[in-house]
Amino acid sequence: MNYEKIFMNFISEISLEGYASVDEIREASKLMLDIIQKKKDATPEEIVEEILDENIKQLQEIQSKYPIPGYTIGMNVGNIDVKIVGGAIDYTGRELPENALFDIASMSKFYTQIIAYNLMKENVFHYNDKIKSLDPRFENMKDLTVGQVLRFNAEFRTNGRIADKPTIDEALKCLYEMKLISTEKYNYNDLGMMLMKELMENTTGKTYAELIEEYITKPLNLKNTYLCVPKGEINRMTGSANARVGHVNDPSALAVGGYSGHAGIVTTNDDLIKLGKSIKDILFSIGLKDAYTSGIKDNRGIMGNTYTSHSEGINMSYVDRLEPITNFAIQGSTRCQMNIGKKWTSTILLNPASMGLEQAKIKELEINENRIKQGETPLQLVKHYVFKDCNHDILDYDLIDARLMAPSKKTVEPITTQNAKLALRLRFLDKVMKEYDKNYTKDVKVMKKV
Repeated sequence: MNYEKIFMNFISEISLEGYASVDEIREASKLMLDIIQKKKDATPEEIVEEILDENIKQLQEIQSKYPIPGYTIGMNVGNIDVKIVGGAIDYTGRELPENALFDIASMSKFYTQIIAYNLMKENVFHYNDKIKSLDPRFENMKDLTVGQVLRFNAEFRTNGRIADKPTIDEALKCLYEMKLISTEKYNYNDLGMMLMKELMENTTGKTYAELIEEYITKPLNLKNTYLCVPKGEINRMTGSANARVGHVNDPSALAVGGYSGHAGIVTTNDDLIKLGKSIKDILFSIGLKDAYTSGIKDNRGIMGNTYTSHSEGINMSYVDRLEPITNFAIQGSTRCQMNIGKKWTSTILLNPASMGLEQAKIKELEINENRIKQGETPLQLVKHYVFKDCNHDILDYDLIDARLMAPSKKTVEPITTQNAKLALRLRFLDKVMKEYDKNYTKDVKVMKKV
């Protein structure tokens, strides 16, 4: 088999997909060609295992520098599935299980958007419908439309912080009474998707949990995606300072009952991969186009929660230059990310918010000492919240805001680039296998425990 010729054809095909140059594509994917040429008798699984060494080394280096107890990295390319699992589930050192449940934070917004697009397809409401007409509880929304909320083209103001309200009823009252300030520019916020969750429940007569099941988990057979983690599964949960009790790391979600349209979903790598590779089955063509097409902000989608492809790659977005322009990314503050495209899907699941309160307070102190030296105001990155639930029982939760403790620039972004390289290498392997046998359908599954 002429591997060099296949490789050159591969590079030509890939160069038509995005912003990367022929030289960038060649440099990123050549390692796979070298391994295939040297190990002609190796199985696909053996080849994939060898190609993962570079990824594993990078993950271990990042983990040695930042307070990240464990990680799961996943990828699907055609019929090739790869997963790397390493480290601990939390500060106790307990081994991270292969089926660990991660708090995915703001990635939850994408689930809310999927439901909203399906409801628009079913004419429950439309892009230009006014919010206050659909849900009169939001009486201060002026002429704000569904489309403006989904595009994140709305700035809101609440009477105090929702997270600081002592009861669920007061937190919801704060949400319903918030005021619209502006619709003139892109404004990333949690309030729009919190509003959308309430509006969708009001217009359908179904709970958010029922809508998640109807439009996402049931069609895709996602068995490990939860809004409320069953008691018997809590020991698998990570990525939250409240994992011990099965709750997420987001105080606004906790304040309104444990989850909302902006945060609260807990899931596994495998369920995320299944969601990404099957996205066309639950998000019709207009929705997909809105996810990867730049909108009001040039590195954000028309569906305003998504990151889109950009000519400057990772310097402007969470989509690398090596990715096709039809790829898009979603991300959560717990240091979780998923990149979705027509050719491949990948995940980055880190768990710095499970570092433990003691280590988090040490990191908070270090960060604030540096901020004070630079003339900046200290930040409270570790917080304790007390709520009363609907039964008036007192619940207390913690927050570890790990974004500065495990900065994206040093953790998520380099892994995103390495994942893009891995995807190219696996795509070339997939092409070689199909050149060898055009009817090749065998599943190649590699799970690497580090």
